[in-house]
Formats: sequence, C-alpha cells, structure tokens
Amino acid sequence: MPHLRAAEWINILTFACLTLLAWGRRDLNGARRVKITAIGAGGLAITLFAALVLPRWASPVAASVARDWILYLLLLMVYRQGGYFVTHADGAFEQRLEWLDRRLVAGPLEWCARHRAGRWLLGYLELAYMLCYVSMPTGLAVLYLLGQRSAAGHFWTVVLLATYASYGTLPFLQTRPPRMLGEKWGASRPAGKLRAFNLWILRHASIHANTFPSAHVASSTACALVLLGYGPIWLGIGFLWIAFSIALGAVAGRYHYAADAILGALVALVALLVENALTVYGWAG
Repeated sequence: MPHLRAAEWINILTFACLTLLAWGRRDLNGARRVKITAIGAGGLAITLFAALVLPRWASPVAASVARDWILYLLLLMVYRQGGYFVTHADGAFEQRLEWLDRRLVAGPLEWCARHRAGRWLLGYLELAYMLCYVSMPTGLAVLYLLGQRSAAGHFWTVVLLATYASYGTLPFLQTRPPRMLGEKWGASRPAGKLRAFNLWILRHASIHANTFPSAHVASSTACALVLLGYGPIWLGIGFLWIAFSIALGAVAGRYHYAADAILGALVALVALLVENALTVYGWAG
C-alpha cells in the first residue's frame, strides 16, 4: 500500500501553506495570487501522483527512484512559489545586514582585491559558489553510489527542512542581494568569467531576491551533514568543506550577507536535529 514519506508531507504542507498565505496577503495582486496558487496546485498534484499513483503503475524500484529525484523539481517549484511573494525590499533590514558586513567582511574583501593571492582566493570562492547548484543532486547520487539508496528519505527530510526554512521567510523578510546595493567598499572586487557565469545564472534563473537565511548554504550544509552519517568520514568532511566554501563564496561574491550564510548553516544543523527526532518517533524516512 503506497504511503507518504516525511519529505512528501513537508512538500504538501509547504505548497498548501504558501497558497493559503497568498490569499490572505493584501500586498499581492490577483496575478501573483493566481501564479502562487497554480504552482501550489501543480506541486501538490505531482507530489501525490509520485507518492500514491506511480507505485501502482511502475515497479517498486522504479517508483522509489522516481520519488527520490522528483523532489528536486518540487524544491525548485517551492522556490519559484515563494518568489512571487516578493514585492518590495525592507530597506531598514538591509541596512542592518550591510552594517554587519562592513564590520565583518569589508576588510578581508578589500585585501583580496589588492593582492594576487586574494584574487586567486576570490576566483576559488566564485567556483565554490557555483557548486551550490549541483551539491544537492550530487549528494543524493553519492548515497546511491554508496549503496545507501534507502537513506534518500532521510536525506530529503533534512534538506527540505533546511531549504524550506530559508524560503519560508520570503513572504515576511524581503531584501535585495548585497551586490545590488552599490556598496562602495565592494566596488574594487575583480571580475572574471566565473563571476560572469554566476551572474548570468542569477539573472535568468533566480527570483531576484535574497533568501534570509541563505538557502544555498542551508541546502549544501544539510547535504554534508547527512553524508557525514551515511558515508565514509572523509567524504562527509569533503562535502562539509564544499558547503563552507559555498558559504564564503556567497558572502565574498556579495550574493548573500554574512548573516544569511551563518544562519543558513545553523538552520541546516537544526534541520538535522529535527529529522533525528522525527526518526526516533518513526515519522522520518
């Protein structure tokens, strides 16, 4: 008898809550409400089809694999759904975030811009930030290669809890990425092909708003934390290093504020603890 996994319940609750929230928000016009509702209805339909219908038509293995990978599509749909809530930036909150960055990262970034080694470091961090787009599917693929496909449910529970906690603030805390604020102390940062490619992706595939906490940091850190528990220790540490580099790259490239990255990592840790508690009560997996 087909049943819903914890990750699928998380998707159902997220799509439903965002849809209901849209119809209670006076700052959203009719077109945005319709788009949010359409994405929510589509996400719910795909989730329920994959969980309850597909197992009746396909072999158990094929249905299970499809359910593992279709969650990545649903995550992208939640991202787009949350983006339609963004109507204006909270300037006062942006100023507080930028004030913190001037004290934490302005000095190191200015040093990097002036020194050859620093420019190499900035190039590495741009490459690391690019990895945020593949860390999640790569982490799931690694579980498969390790013969741990049965852990995919736990993987997605942690990843979705961390990522959706970041997306879930979009209706309430709306800020622009720091690179859009014209920070004078960041103007000397050198450009390059890697940065140009990252900016091209953001222009064509992002919602053009900042997620607080950083969903990129939260999801990549969540992947690493799961792999620490299911794979060789060196592999988990490797993914944790990648997640750390993504966090630094997000801040150095001014794709996110320092507070975004720090909270993103903390959200991932909390998501892991919540998933462990759900497992104890038999609600995860």
